[in-house]
Amino acid sequence: MLFNSLTFLLLHAVSLLLFWNISSQRLRLVLLLFSSFVFYGWFYWPGLLLLVGLIGVNYFLSWAVNKYRLKWIFIVGICLNLLNLVWFKYAGFLFEIIESLFVFFNFEVVIPKPNYWLPLGISFYTFQFLGYFIDLYLGKVKHEKSILTFAVFKCYYAQLIAGPIVRANELLPQLNTKTSFDLKRFQKGFFLLIGGLFVKVCVADILSQFVQYGFENAATMEFLKAWLALYGFAFQILSDFWGYSTMAVGIGLMYGINLPNNFNFPYMATSFQDFWRRWHITLSEWFRDYLYIPLGGSRGRNGIYFNLIITMTIAGIWHGAGWNFLFWGLGHGILLAIERRWNLHKIGGEQKWIKMIRQLIVFHSVCLLWVFFRAASFDEAVSFFNSLLLPPYNFSASHMELLIITISLFLIFNRKLGRLFEGDNFTNLSLRKQLGITLTLFLFIIAYADATLDFIYFVF
Repeated sequence: MLFNSLTFLLLHAVSLLLFWNISSQRLRLVLLLFSSFVFYGWFYWPGLLLLVGLIGVNYFLSWAVNKYRLKWIFIVGICLNLLNLVWFKYAGFLFEIIESLFVFFNFEVVIPKPNYWLPLGISFYTFQFLGYFIDLYLGKVKHEKSILTFAVFKCYYAQLIAGPIVRANELLPQLNTKTSFDLKRFQKGFFLLIGGLFVKVCVADILSQFVQYGFENAATMEFLKAWLALYGFAFQILSDFWGYSTMAVGIGLMYGINLPNNFNFPYMATSFQDFWRRWHITLSEWFRDYLYIPLGGSRGRNGIYFNLIITMTIAGIWHGAGWNFLFWGLGHGILLAIERRWNLHKIGGEQKWIKMIRQLIVFHSVCLLWVFFRAASFDEAVSFFNSLLLPPYNFSASHMELLIITISLFLIFNRKLGRLFEGDNFTNLSLRKQLGITLTLFLFIIAYADATLDFIYFVF
């Protein structure tokens, strides 16, 4: 069930109506859990069985960690979740690597690939389990005694499949506290839901057709069209994921639940470090706190560069099982290490023209790495790079004008609409302006809605 489908919007509306007419917090949690199960099981019901099983096992292990404080129980919990992720997401890729090694040494061996599906959102809910285990073992959070509350924490449908990655100390206290209906918060939540849906449907989904054409014809793309397709994907993935995250925050507010912000105008970043503090913020913070810092963080003159490269390479593999994602993460790690080694992020201070140059460099570096992220294979990525960087340079244009217009409109709305998403900027407007803006966005959504297009991050 997609966020951009009528079925989801109806389920959400019914769930909201029942939620605010129930006085018991326990029954509210039962409703949220049931709604989340329906939402997740709608895609592929066997995936729901796996999720329920993991909730039960992780609840028991977290109880054991809290009661006995034994390191081996903690390690079992970490390994169990990682093995589940590796099996469903990386087993096929690992078997391909092993098979290639046999071929390299002139051994003809065919390793049977496991026949399984990729559970939706497995990377996101695995990281949420891991974060809870680590924080519990270190004494940063208290053990959640109620399995009902624990289950809702894990599979609350607003953030189940693609985040934001909400930590236990952020969400559990809210689930355990009964809130009263707040009209102002509900208004903002509804606007974020509609605004995020607008960004997804009217920007990301329109750009997707040009991006798909560009990458499917990577070997024959003209220079200008290749760059336009690449710019198109840069704004498509931002619009798609920013739109989803905004909807998730909006859904939360409509229930009286605060979810963390996941984006902060990442293409305005003046350094690669700044970019990762603005893009997929909850994931960046997760890798910082649970991988980069335990590796040693910024300690040591040379260790910091190694830690950056390792962290970002693993972050790349987290996104997908393939060489493309490995190179995408490795590329970001190398850029971060180079930037830190020579303090490139400090050049020019606050001089505006220097900041603009740095923004252009960061943006285009990020765009070039997006090629690995979007291409279906490494060979396709190489073909696309050839069209981007090698002659002949043919500057003819055809139907790509619409792509330019769409990107231009996004740039215009990026600041205007994005600022309304922040703080109380929307609710501080007059009721007439609130209704006018919301209705306008809703009409655009109706005009361009296509519920067949998934959110990009749903496959991770």
